[in-house]
Amino acid sequence: SLAQRCVAVDEPRVEVASLNMGSVNMDDGVYVNTLPDIRYWAGHIRDRAVRPELEVFEAGMIHNVAILAGEGYLQPPFVYGLCLGFRGALPAQPWVLAMLASLLPADAVWGLVHHGMEDLSLLATAIGLGASFIRVGFEDSAYYAPGHLAKANVSLVERAVDLVHAMGLAVATAPEARRLLGLPGRQPAA
Repeated sequence: SLAQRCVAVDEPRVEVASLNMGSVNMDDGVYVNTLPDIRYWAGHIRDRAVRPELEVFEAGMIHNVAILAGEGYLQPPFVYGLCLGFRGALPAQPWVLAMLASLLPADAVWGLVHHGMEDLSLLATAIGLGASFIRVGFEDSAYYAPGHLAKANVSLVERAVDLVHAMGLAVATAPEARRLLGLPGRQPAA
């Protein structure tokens, strides 16, 4: 049900939640996210003061953000997750990433979700194109180089940090990341 698909947002520690911005072919099926469904989820997310990460699998989904913002369901700052490499959707290619990034507002906060990642090269491309964040973890892939599996998520994070530093950039602290994402400050747990 719609409610079941957003139950995780009810957990009080959740600060950011994925909000898919449309339907997309995935494998042999269709991942259905209609505009009425997205309106429901966006309202639920808003009511819990959680920041939606606007997941974009196809170019038209960027337009859906503008539609839903115009209707009041989404409020800035908008955080876009460009999702590439899912079977049946857009391929994880530099030219596809560049095309999607070019369609975003100039001041957009955006990052890359690279499903099926075999190495960190597309993450480097995203950083070079101005991504505000990159995502790694076993949900997307356990590989950090061709044929090299990470034994734990922390290994992928360490490799991503090394990549960011090798490109002459710094990794945001938790307070810096919260500011970037437009999140209210959280009090440390006692």
